[in-house]
Amino acid sequence: MIELSRNVTASPLCFAVTFGYECVNLARQWRDNLRCMKTTILIPILILLVALPVAADQPTLRYKLAGELQLTMEQEIYPGGRTEPLAGRNFEMTFEFLDTPNADGPQTKLTNIKGSYNAHGMNQRLSTSHLAGEQIFLASDGRSIRLLESGGDIFLGAITDGGLHPAELLVDVLPTLPEEAVSPGMTWDTERSIHSLEGWAWAGGEIRYHSEITEISGENGHFVVHVRSRGEATIHAPAGNEGFIGEGSLVRTLEWSFQADSGQLLSLSLEQEGTGTNQLPQGEIGVRQITRVELHGV
Repeated sequence: MIELSRNVTASPLCFAVTFGYECVNLARQWRDNLRCMKTTILIPILILLVALPVAADQPTLRYKLAGELQLTMEQEIYPGGRTEPLAGRNFEMTFEFLDTPNADGPQTKLTNIKGSYNAHGMNQRLSTSHLAGEQIFLASDGRSIRLLESGGDIFLGAITDGGLHPAELLVDVLPTLPEEAVSPGMTWDTERSIHSLEGWAWAGGEIRYHSEITEISGENGHFVVHVRSRGEATIHAPAGNEGFIGEGSLVRTLEWSFQADSGQLLSLSLEQEGTGTNQLPQGEIGVRQITRVELHGV
């Protein structure tokens, strides 16, 4: 409201001058208030616009697997310093993660599986039909997954000291997620036990991984985290197995992607080189092996 001076009643001219002066002051006040309002409104808007991408790029990764994952593994075996593989194995299996997890973690079923072994130019189909439909019980703390029951195995031949358990193979390649929220370029280190078939013998050890977030992207309305991991381990014969002699080495690299909001592992590519000594009927023999694993949704 404009407050007029007492002098306004003195003359029409005085009224006009005073009224005009007050109007100018009021206009200035409105202009200053508007500027203040714009500044007040603009600051939180800018903060919001800056904060949103940062928050979106810093999800926390936790496992909530669902649907089907298909796993394939190829092994090339180079005994005695050979430059060409003497033998190899191939496996293909599909795991279906059920909608009703148990109290410990996700529950899955092995719906399809097949395997083969080749040596000296001959190919042999491995018996796997007895495992189709087998339920697998897992435990999870959100960051990692471990096996509660190993389940059935695949017989690999008389000279191999133990069969292959598909459930162990699945859990062995699943990465350990970081504790904190992630952002591009972030790195973290983890350590876990492994159980790996090297040549014709089983080897075990503790593998130390170094992982790095290479990218966080938006795909089909979801935030997808892309990771590169590298692990190294000293390996030896695990308890209950005697076919691996002394110590060997293992180097493993992984490229994997994870859907942050759903907790779904989308894909994983693993390449591993292991070296060591196998105890075979014909004696001790040095073995180098290349293993490749692909894991992706169906």
